[in-house]
Formats: sequence, structure tokens, C-alpha cells
Amino acid sequence: MKSTYFLALSAAFLLLSCNKKDIETGATPLSPEKDSVVKDSIEKKPIISSNEEETKTMKDTSKYYIYLTLDDGPQLPGTQNCKNILDKNDAKATFFMIGLHNSGIENNKIVDSIHNDPLFIVSNHSETHAFRNKYKIFYNSPNLSIQDFLQAENKLSIKNKIVRLPGRNTWAINNQLKGESSGFKVARKLDSMGYSVYGWDLEWRFTHEDIPVESAHQMVKEVENVLKSGKTHQPKSIVILVHDRMFGKPQYADSLRKFITTLKKNDSYIFDTLDNYSSLTSLEREKK
Repeated sequence: MKSTYFLALSAAFLLLSCNKKDIETGATPLSPEKDSVVKDSIEKKPIISSNEEETKTMKDTSKYYIYLTLDDGPQLPGTQNCKNILDKNDAKATFFMIGLHNSGIENNKIVDSIHNDPLFIVSNHSETHAFRNKYKIFYNSPNLSIQDFLQAENKLSIKNKIVRLPGRNTWAINNQLKGESSGFKVARKLDSMGYSVYGWDLEWRFTHEDIPVESAHQMVKEVENVLKSGKTHQPKSIVILVHDRMFGKPQYADSLRKFITTLKKNDSYIFDTLDNYSSLTSLEREKK
């Protein structure tokens, strides 16, 4: 009788101890049946197909999306002029900046102001612009190049993982590398680290004296023609490359203003930043 009493008391004590431990650790005790249900529900979680993923991020197909990207900043007064014009016209844009250029109080201020403006994002264009335009060395030294990008990321306080290669129209998009093959080694390494690499669909060219080659009117026509032709990396979307320093002088800054205001008059055009360029995906791992 005593042995039966002590066995019952021991069992009760053991059960009480288990419950106490569960309460202290925040655990909820599960029966074997419930545990198997939870495990089964995790294992059988539906996989979202690529088509479903595209549907989730699909934009209004009646619209055209313009991704204006500005390279090589901060460069004053060009970067400030661009920011002022974009702000005034409520136009979103992506600034691809160089870490080495972010020196001095004025440059620091303009970078901070762009970071804090909801219309814009600051993205990575390397620390040294390919070791000061030594492209062959830069693209044949992927490990050193990656360190260059990481240094720029730190110096410019970049929060996104969006990169443009210096001097190379190379993309990591739709599960493959596109564009200039000399940038592929570096693009692969960046992709393996979770970065997205963007080139461009259309460039607003400039001379050695930093003067825009095309007029605002010509560039608007170019945008219209390229979008209608469908020859862009993503349907109904166009990534446009300009350089901040092209718009340092008032007459050229006015060209940018005319370009943006003309496009904004068309309700079919929407300015956006590259973090919303939904089709960008990582490279196929098996191709690496």
C-alpha cells in the first residue's frame, strides 16, 4: 500500500515539475498527435510558384515605369541640382554613388539629405569607380572588387543591396547574366552575397566637357521609342542612366527639368526607384 502511495506521489511530482518548466520557458506542451500535426503542416506548406510570385508583385500593366538612375555622385553642384529638380516635380530616382566622392561637409550633407528623402534611394556604385577607371584590373580581381563595394556600402551607409558596376552595362536578372561579359565574374560574386546588379536600357550621353549630347526633347522621344519597341530588360519598364555632373550648370539642369516635366505630363508614365523593379532575381546557382 505504501509503495503504491509513493509511486503515485512521485508521478504527481514529476508532472508538476514538467508543467513548471514549460511555464518558465514559455513552452506549450504538445501531445504526440498535436506535435505530428504541427510538423506535418510545416512540411506541407504550399510552395509559391514563380507565376504566383510575379502576380504578387505585378504592376499596373496599363502604365510605363521609368527608373531614372543617376551615377557617380555626390558631385556638386550637379547632385544638388538633380535632387532639387526631382523633388520639385515629385519624381522618384535612384542615386548610384561612389564612396570616394563622399568627402567633405557639403558632400556629406547632400548624401544625408538624399537618404532622408522618401523619393530617393542611395545605391552602390563602388568605392573607387573601378580603382579610378582601371577597369581591366578591377574586373579581373573579383575579391578586391567586392571589398571595394563593401567599403562604399559602409561609407555611404547604404541599406539596400543594389549595385551598378562601374563602366559596365551588366545585369543579374531573370536567372541569368546579361550585358557586358567582362563584368560577369564580379556580378556572380555580388549575386552570391545577395546583391542585385543593374545595368541600363537607355543612356543620356554626355561629352568630355560634361555637356549632355541629346536635348530634353530628343531624350523624351528616345524613351517613348524604346518603351514602344519592347527592347527593355523588363516589359513596360525602362532604366535610364544619367550622370549627376551633366547638370551642374543652370542651362543643362534646365534640360533635366524639361525632360522630367514633359514625361510627368503623361499619366501613363510612373517614376519609381529600383528597389521596386520587381522582376530582378538571383542568378541560377547551378550556372556558377
